[in-house]
Amino acid sequence: MKIKNLRLETGYLVEPIPLQKGIAIHQIQIATIGGEGSRVQLSLDSNRCTIDSFGEAKACVLVAPIHLEAEVELLEECDEKQLLALKFEGGKGPALRLALLPLCSAGKQAIVARLLVFGETGEIKAILPMQGSSAGCVVA
Repeated sequence: MKIKNLRLETGYLVEPIPLQKGIAIHQIQIATIGGEGSRVQLSLDSNRCTIDSFGEAKACVLVAPIHLEAEVELLEECDEKQLLALKFEGGKGPALRLALLPLCSAGKQAIVARLLVFGETGEIKAILPMQGSSAGCVVA
């Protein structure tokens, strides 16, 4: 599976999501590595922030984000939707799936995405809407 120019992010999550070894994450970014390939980098931000009246994060604690790399595997494709597994080296890392809609084609540049976060026993713990931080396409 090849991914081209994928750049997604959650907004600031007021209620943090527990992902990695008890670390509570307030923002997640996903981007392709090297422009086009089958690998992505996740940036997991645990910084707590104050929020302004527009819901935007302002003053934040300054802890370096955690960066993880993952292989992308197509699990399912139906009605222009794609379900991708994010596979971490050695099986280490959070259990995540990325749902994308629509596939890129002529005239379609926007991506609607959801990050599905699974618990240790396979149950869905959270569904996080993600937005494109720049135009991205998925090429199967």
